[in-house]
Amino acid sequence: MDAIFLRVLNMSLMGSYVILIVLVARLLLKKAPKIFSYALWSAVLFRLISPFSFESFFSLMKMNANPIPSNIVYSKIPQINTGLNFIDHIANPILATQEAAPYASINPMQISILIGEFIWVVGIAILLSYSLMSLIRLRSHLVGAVKWRENIYLVDHITTPFVMGVVHPKIYLPSTLSVQEQKYIILHEQIHIKRYDHIVKIIAFLVLCIHWFNPLAWLAFILSNKDREMSCDERVMKQMKIDIRREYSAFNKNFAHGFKFERL
Repeated sequence: MDAIFLRVLNMSLMGSYVILIVLVARLLLKKAPKIFSYALWSAVLFRLISPFSFESFFSLMKMNANPIPSNIVYSKIPQINTGLNFIDHIANPILATQEAAPYASINPMQISILIGEFIWVVGIAILLSYSLMSLIRLRSHLVGAVKWRENIYLVDHITTPFVMGVVHPKIYLPSTLSVQEQKYIILHEQIHIKRYDHIVKIIAFLVLCIHWFNPLAWLAFILSNKDREMSCDERVMKQMKIDIRREYSAFNKNFAHGFKFERL
């Protein structure tokens, strides 16, 4: 368990560096199509989920790809080596207080790691439980959904449209939508399905559950969802072939597409 937890900490720390790089790149691409900003987040997702390190990349950034050594629990004087002196100078004096006393059967670092593992697992359990309960609650609202055509269903008791399902995703629309709104939103959701966004969304949430303790992971999660929706909106307006920007923007104010746990 210690090895897994330390690996996650290393992945999260290295992922934080990549997130900061993407945030800068995202600002530089502010006026570019949002599909480019959305694509950048794939690097973050891969780094947070992959246990493998790219030594050459991080060496160029003057960073150690594995700043927390696997034997830190048993080190006489625990230390990390990020390659960034200002971080090491702050963290290592704090870690030095976890130095094991002579002839002690257990050292403070072991206790700290054990507590950290417990909090980490509890956090994951809370997020997954909340998501499961939200999904169950949402499904209860879908009772009585009427199939309109193909994989599209109309529902009375929902306020925003969404896609549900993995292998055979279904599109659920509020029954109160006008004909023109249905046209926009169906195309929007079909683009999501065609790009496998509904699957990426689930993977991103599961990765967030693993790195829930990292504030930058939450920021990346929120901004990547925003970029995904905006890139999809741009695609809708491009495919409609007529200038619908004003009407479509007004529509989006009423039906904002943000990530919700119950849409998993």
